[in-house]
Amino acid sequence: MVNMVDDQSIDLDTGIRGGLVNWSNNIFEIEFLSGSQNIWRLTNQVRDFDNRIPNYGVEYSLYGGRISGHYQGLTSAVQFMKVVEDHPNARDIIEKVHHQLMGANLEYFGDNSDFGLEWAIKDSIGFGLFGNVNFYGWGWSIGGSYKNYHFADLAPDRRWDIVNYTGGVLTLQQMPTVFKEHATRLLSRITHIIDYNDEVGFEIRLEGPVDEHAQLTLFYTQSSRHQEWAGDEVWQWNTRGKSMRMPSSKAELNPFREFYAELDGDFMNGNFHYTLGGGLTDDVIDIYRNQYIGSGQFLVYEAITAQTFPTHISYVFNQSFSFDVKYEYQELQKGIHRYTGTIPGRFISFESIFLKETQINRFMSFGVNRSPKWSVNLAIDMSSTEERIIMESERDVNSIEKILGKFWDTSLTWASMELAYNISENHRLTVMVGSQRGGVLCSNGVCRYIQPFENGFKVGLVSLF
Repeated sequence: MVNMVDDQSIDLDTGIRGGLVNWSNNIFEIEFLSGSQNIWRLTNQVRDFDNRIPNYGVEYSLYGGRISGHYQGLTSAVQFMKVVEDHPNARDIIEKVHHQLMGANLEYFGDNSDFGLEWAIKDSIGFGLFGNVNFYGWGWSIGGSYKNYHFADLAPDRRWDIVNYTGGVLTLQQMPTVFKEHATRLLSRITHIIDYNDEVGFEIRLEGPVDEHAQLTLFYTQSSRHQEWAGDEVWQWNTRGKSMRMPSSKAELNPFREFYAELDGDFMNGNFHYTLGGGLTDDVIDIYRNQYIGSGQFLVYEAITAQTFPTHISYVFNQSFSFDVKYEYQELQKGIHRYTGTIPGRFISFESIFLKETQINRFMSFGVNRSPKWSVNLAIDMSSTEERIIMESERDVNSIEKILGKFWDTSLTWASMELAYNISENHRLTVMVGSQRGGVLCSNGVCRYIQPFENGFKVGLVSLF
């Protein structure tokens, strides 16, 4: 019902500042929580919009309780929470909005299987359902997850409006995404943006050893919105058809599908380690027009189709020194699809947002590590084409890119060198010099557009207390 996340890379912190009281014995546990939360986000719906600085803050005051019981491997619980939201509108006038959450969950953990089920109701209108099950045997595991999040019905042009709509899911909820979170550079850029208000889907997982030195992982994910939205003759959006309990493949319902396979292994007494992956991604991002006129349909939507292949190899020389290489390859199509006419005479067209129909992306990195003190990494990010505004802008080439320019055209190459130094066990200093390619960075289904910079440097300090 509530998930606390602190991810500075996407400017998201849903941590609660307050107090927690807990009592428990061998069977029962009672918890009371009270506190506040201030979340800042980016939006162009209010003044002072800046791509680099969050400009919209919402403050929550909340209190709640949870009662749970434990018996052998079984755990069940009920919970309740009241939230008061200070919600600024587009004119910067604060509106007090009251929310109420109630939920229940059931979990079981056994030797060969486990499962979990959670149900939450918000304001007696919206609901969320999440289920998870896993089976284990002979070193293999097979599992599946299901999500059905339906807290609000928002038209395609209002899905991401966090200013003018005060209902729906709360930022502090951050429910399970039910798709694989990718750590590789190119796959993370096309991570599906989850709609916590309106999304139904599932994930199937299979993991196990191929032999004593290799592990195979397979993931399949599918999701969509619950209902189709269509515009009437005066361009007003309305729902069409029944609400779905399983994801649809129709473009009108913003479907998302991804298959990912990964082989992870080692040899040479464990000194040489490799990871080979491959992913197929299809994601309808936004619906711009969907109208039925007579026997014809007019549909316009933006979508992503990609094939991505990440690899990573590393070699350990001794207890102190190691070397690693990453190479990722991606063929990406992103643009506007148009569907016009009846089924016998339909016409489908595609217009890429890039200057070429398919964008070829490559990412390489080379790193040397001296455990436990320092590491040095060279990163090279390349593309075959980009959007017109990027292609026509003048590049500020750094010294690394000038050297690489002797071997290939670096007009769409971003290179950087990073040094990481562990000052102590609790303090880590990083210095990066060069250029960083802009793009989408996603975490836990929440995405931010990271602004590019060229021929510059970044200094970071991470401290644990």
